[in-house]
Amino acid sequence: MSKFRIHGDNIVECERIANIIVKETQPTLVNISLLSPSTVVYDLDFTYCKNNYKWHLELLPGFNKSRRCRWSDNIFNVLRENGSFLEETPDAIVTEIDNLGNETVIYAIEFCSALQAGNQAWQRSGRAFSTGRTGCPYLYIVDFVKYELDSQTRERKALRFPNPAVPYSYINFSKDTENFVAQVYVRSEEFDKSKDSSLRGFNKADFADGELASYMVKKMAALDTKFEEDEILRKNLNVVMFLATSSRPSTNFTATQWRRLYTYQQGIIEFSKENSEFNFHKTITAKGHHGKSSAVLDLVDNCSVGLASRDLPFGIIPAENRSRFAKGLQHLYPNYDKNTLNKIGSSNRDLILCIIKGFKPRGDDNRPDRGILPLAVMLSSTDVEIMTYIYGPVLANNLDSLINDPRRLANSNGLWKSILALSNYVALDVPVIKGKTKDAEVLLNTEDLKEKYTNIDDCDNGLTRPAFPSVPQEYHEDDVDTGIHFIFAHLMSQVCFEGMCNPPGGDWSGMSVLYGNYETRWLSLPRVSKEVDGKRPDHVLEIFDVFDKPLLLSVESKEKSSDLEPGVGDGLVNYIKHLMEYIPNVKKERTPGVE
Repeated sequence: MSKFRIHGDNIVECERIANIIVKETQPTLVNISLLSPSTVVYDLDFTYCKNNYKWHLELLPGFNKSRRCRWSDNIFNVLRENGSFLEETPDAIVTEIDNLGNETVIYAIEFCSALQAGNQAWQRSGRAFSTGRTGCPYLYIVDFVKYELDSQTRERKALRFPNPAVPYSYINFSKDTENFVAQVYVRSEEFDKSKDSSLRGFNKADFADGELASYMVKKMAALDTKFEEDEILRKNLNVVMFLATSSRPSTNFTATQWRRLYTYQQGIIEFSKENSEFNFHKTITAKGHHGKSSAVLDLVDNCSVGLASRDLPFGIIPAENRSRFAKGLQHLYPNYDKNTLNKIGSSNRDLILCIIKGFKPRGDDNRPDRGILPLAVMLSSTDVEIMTYIYGPVLANNLDSLINDPRRLANSNGLWKSILALSNYVALDVPVIKGKTKDAEVLLNTEDLKEKYTNIDDCDNGLTRPAFPSVPQEYHEDDVDTGIHFIFAHLMSQVCFEGMCNPPGGDWSGMSVLYGNYETRWLSLPRVSKEVDGKRPDHVLEIFDVFDKPLLLSVESKEKSSDLEPGVGDGLVNYIKHLMEYIPNVKKERTPGVE
C-alpha cells in the first residue's frame, strides 16, 4: 500500500484534492475514517493505466502557521530549505511517505475562487514563484469566470479579466526553471457563454479539469506526466490568446504578439524593446501622489518602454536610457545616494522599473503588491535588474530598519521581503507615519540582499525529509471545523446536505441550498449583513427527515467557548435570512447518486 499525505490550509482544501483523486481513479473500494480528531483518512483500491493500486491518503488540515505548533514539524521547511524564501505558501501540498518513514513533496496546489482582475490577478504570483523555484511542481487552479457583485443589489457587474501577462508568466517561468508551474483553468458555477457576450470567444476545450486530475494521479503513481504538462501549458497559452483578443497595440501586446513571443522563445524584454508601441506609464490618482512622484512619472514616460501592457505597474528602462534616467532622478532627488545613482546610470543592462504604492494609509501592507515583483521576475527571469520605487506611507520603524538593517526588515514583513529580495535598487519618496519626520527620500542599493535570497546554489535541493506524526500535538479551531465537517459530510451524508463549510483559510465563495432536484447557490458572500446585524456562518447544513420541511442549521465554530461573542446565534440566522431574500446567483440540476 502506498501512503500519501495531503497537507492543506483546512479540511475543505484537503478534501477537494481527495475528491479529484477519487473521481479520477474510480476506486472499487473507498473507506473514509478518522485517524485522529483532526486527521481524515481515505483508503482506496483501484485500477489505473492497467495497474492495480492500494492508496492510503491522510488529510492533515491546518499548517503550522502564525507560530502554531499543531504538528511536530512544518512541511514548509523542506520548501524553504530549497529556495522558497517568500512568506507566501500554497493552499495544499501532496507528499508520499516511503517504507523508511521519509516524506517527499510531490506537488503543490493553489485554489482560487476570487475575481481574477486588477491586482487580485497577481496577488498569488509570490506563491507560484517561491514554490516553483524549489523544483516542486505548482498548479494554480483558477475558477473561470467569477463576477463582482454590487454590494447593495447583489447583481452582477460587468465581467473583468486578468491581464494576459499573468497566465503567460507561468508559461515563461516553467520554461525558465524547467519545472512545471502552471495555471489550470476550470469551469466555475457562473460560466455561461450564452448569457455573456464577452465569453463567446473562449473555447471551453481550454478548461483543463481532465488534465489536472490525470496529472495529479499519475504524478503520485510515478507515471509519465509529460502529456498532461504539455496540454495544460498549451491551454494556458490559449487562455492568453483569448484574454489578448481585444488588446490594442497602442497599450498592450496583441494576441499575435503573444503568439510570436512564445513561438520564437525570445526574452520578453528584448521582444518588448523591438515591438512595444507604448511606453511604461503608471497611473496614480491626484490624491495618491506624494512628493515628486508626478515628476517621476514624467521622467519615466520619456525614458521607458512598455513591458507587455500599460496596465501593469512595471516597465523597462532600456540600457541606453539608464544614464538619462539616473540624471533625472538626481535632479529630482539631490539627497539620493550618489554612488547608487552612478551605478544605476552606468550599467549596460536593461532595467525593469516597478512603481508601487506598497502600503495603505496606516502603513499596513497592500497585500496584492506582494505579488508584483514575483510577477515581473516570472515574466522575465531571476537575474534581470529591477528597481522598485515606492510612494506610499511607510512606518517610521520600518524606514529605520530599511536603512540600518534591511535583512531584519525583510525577515519581519512579507511585502518588504518581496521588495528587498527581488530588487537591485529601492527608491522611496514617502510620507512617514509615527515618526519625527513627515517625509523621506531614500535610495538604496539592495543587490547583496537580492543575491542572498535568490542564490539557488545555497539550497539543499532535495524535497525529502523524515516524516512527522499524523496526529497533531495540539488542537485548534481547524479541528473543530474538521469534526463538524466529518460528522455532517460523511457520517450523516444520507440525511444532510453540506451547504457551506468555511474553516480558517476558507474562501467564503458561496452557500448552497437544495430545492427539489436543484442545488441553488449564492456567491461572493459578504462578511456581514449590516442592514440586519447579520454574521456570516462557518457552516450551513441542510438536514432532512426531521420536520416536514428541511432544517437549515448554521454553525459558528471557535477554538474556545470563551471566544464566542454574545448574540452570535441571532447574527447567523439574520445573515442567512437576509441572503436568501436575494435571487440565487446560480443553480444546477442534481442527478440522484451523482455529485
